[in-house]
Amino acid sequence: MKEKTSRSVLGIVIPVAVAAIGLVPYRAYRSDLPDRIASHFGVSGRADGSMTPEVFLVIVGALMAIGLGACVTMGVTRRRFQPMVAPSVSAVGAFFGSVSAGILAITAISQRGLEQWQDATLSPWAVIALIIGSVALAGLAAWIASSLPHQRQAGTDAAPPAIALSPGERVFWSATLSARWPLVLGLAILLVGLALLLITELWIGLVMLGISILMTFFGRIRVTADRSGLSVRYGVLGWPRRSIPIRRIAAARAVDIRPTEWGGWGYRGSLAIMRRAAVVLRAGPGIRLDLRDGKVFAVTIDDPEDPVRLLNAEISRHAAPNPASGRESIF
Repeated sequence: MKEKTSRSVLGIVIPVAVAAIGLVPYRAYRSDLPDRIASHFGVSGRADGSMTPEVFLVIVGALMAIGLGACVTMGVTRRRFQPMVAPSVSAVGAFFGSVSAGILAITAISQRGLEQWQDATLSPWAVIALIIGSVALAGLAAWIASSLPHQRQAGTDAAPPAIALSPGERVFWSATLSARWPLVLGLAILLVGLALLLITELWIGLVMLGISILMTFFGRIRVTADRSGLSVRYGVLGWPRRSIPIRRIAAARAVDIRPTEWGGWGYRGSLAIMRRAAVVLRAGPGIRLDLRDGKVFAVTIDDPEDPVRLLNAEISRHAAPNPASGRESIF
């Protein structure tokens, strides 16, 4: 997508369309709403809180303006940000802007004609549709923003020389990296989940407990490189797994990975949506893969020079037929 088109869609089309989805139904049905409208619902879908339509519009409208304002800012700003900034900010802004607009529309449509706000109910299907639609719009905004010009990351100009591989030789490299912050964060979420089990709805506590368990999977990664490409496995079970086939890699580089350049720690970005993704457990050395379709994948790992040289060697001979047998080496 051309830069001018991307900026127009991100800065004008998406904000105007989302604002219209929320404001048009609300303005159309404003006179049919009760004096106080339901603004909060319990797990059962019954209303348990209210406010005046004017206050409701100001609060939800302000949240919508902030979210859509983030999209507009990314669309009109000519400054070159770090590669992950524009997609991330645009995605978050589009999501919250869409959720706010959906709340306005759902409130106006579902509560028109009611005499009392206590009679209002919230359909779970409306909530599901709102979340799905908002996530889809966030992905679209991130994908559009990924095509905007960005700052070039330092230390990615030259790839190290490939190792010398004899015909038929197969080399395998593997290393692990552990970090404490996912375990600490998982423990904190676990404690919060246990507390919520005692003082609030059961399902909320169970969700928090599930999240705490998932966090343990991201405290340790195992990175492997061989003639098939690069693979990243999570946790002691080696799942989930992220693989980049050698046929997709144009070049491998040893780089200094800074979390601020990739949007933070953990699995950041998306190859499908943002065209960039990284597994960041800490700041420091890592592997950067420039893919043939222009996308970028990176992972933090100690001593990345050997796997980078191995991958570059396999890239250079990828087109050649593989021999039926050969000797094997391990780094």
